[in-house]
Amino acid sequence: MKKTTFLIIVSITGFALAGIIFIQFFWIRNAILLQEEQFDNRVRLALKGTVNQMYENKSDTCNDGLFCSRNCSHQNNLQINGLNIEALKRLIRSEFSEVGLGGPYIYGIFSPDAKKAEFVSKAGFEKMLLQTEHIVSLSCIYKNNQMVLGAYFPDERNRALGSIFWWLLICFILLIVLVLGFIFNIYSFLRQKKISEMKSDFVNNITHEFKTPIATISLASEMLLKPSILASEAKLLKYAGIIYDENNRLKNQVEHVLQLAQLDRGIYSLNYDSMDIHRLINKVVVSYQLIMKEREGTIKLQLNATNHTVYADIIHIENVITNLLDNANKYSPSAPEITLCTFNRNDHIVLAVDDKGIGISAKNQKYIFRKLYRVHTGNLHNVKGFGLGLYYVKRLIEAHNGNVTLHSELGKGSRFEISLPLDYLSNLTKPLKNHES
Repeated sequence: MKKTTFLIIVSITGFALAGIIFIQFFWIRNAILLQEEQFDNRVRLALKGTVNQMYENKSDTCNDGLFCSRNCSHQNNLQINGLNIEALKRLIRSEFSEVGLGGPYIYGIFSPDAKKAEFVSKAGFEKMLLQTEHIVSLSCIYKNNQMVLGAYFPDERNRALGSIFWWLLICFILLIVLVLGFIFNIYSFLRQKKISEMKSDFVNNITHEFKTPIATISLASEMLLKPSILASEAKLLKYAGIIYDENNRLKNQVEHVLQLAQLDRGIYSLNYDSMDIHRLINKVVVSYQLIMKEREGTIKLQLNATNHTVYADIIHIENVITNLLDNANKYSPSAPEITLCTFNRNDHIVLAVDDKGIGISAKNQKYIFRKLYRVHTGNLHNVKGFGLGLYYVKRLIEAHNGNVTLHSELGKGSRFEISLPLDYLSNLTKPLKNHES
């Protein structure tokens, strides 16, 4: 998929998702407002019912009635403007209960114009009661005074939300899942796109790497068929040597691909044996000197480890060292200057390979050990490879219960450190893990 097409699809999908979220919040807001309106209507209905009952019982002046005469004999009931407060309390509780309104609530009688409360059911809430919107006029009872009956609910907002709480929770969970799913799909697509590009690069690289030695072998073989070449022993040896070298090169490339297949499937086994890592390093360096001479490079050894016997697979450790030297050589634009040193750290031996090459940026360092990953080298177009070397190094060292670290600075070179345990038993306890990423 083209980048422009992908951006258009992501933009349209993102816009649609944003629209869905906006509509959901719009309906949630409307639902909350509707609940608040319904609550307000229930309160107003209860207050009006209370006032109607007060009006209907206006003539009830007995001691236990809603209204008492000022000279009534029973003085245990608290009165305000001739109103029996205990009877009012029972009436309000009954009316509120009928419309499904429970506590807590505060009610009272006050004058909105005078900003003065004549009666409040609970002290300390006078100010809140004077500001409440839940009021009903008492003009039918107190004709000469602008008095109202009001109610205040401390948890009014929570009541509106509480009635639709579970629906809101489900809605938010679904929205979060939807957003996370969208982000994950975009991330997965970009990741798959990157993997696809890496695999395409790998196919292109391996095709080029295979075609070159095959073409060289083909040309050399054609030359050997010529009688003039067969008559000259020097030329015969020359072209035979070319075929031999190119055949070895092709063999090594095939080995790299096979190593990748084995690493992915984990079907190979490590043949542990006691080995002197200093002796192995010297062996690898001697065979690598020919490659270094072609580029006028140098390998400096600093074998400072006092304990350098490890229990490991000799073949694979040799391949690991060779891969690190190859890496240092390939990414040195001029004559390579490589330092290979060893030292002991705690109960491990550390093998470090330093170079003064192009280095690796901090952005690329976290990807450097991934399969098929290759650092973009700018104008350095002669760097060949499949992106398997460092992946192989990390997998094999971790299979030996060791670890690999990288210290690098762009333009100043890189330092790879391999740490292997000296205790041979520890090498046999850690299984090979899959590092596909």
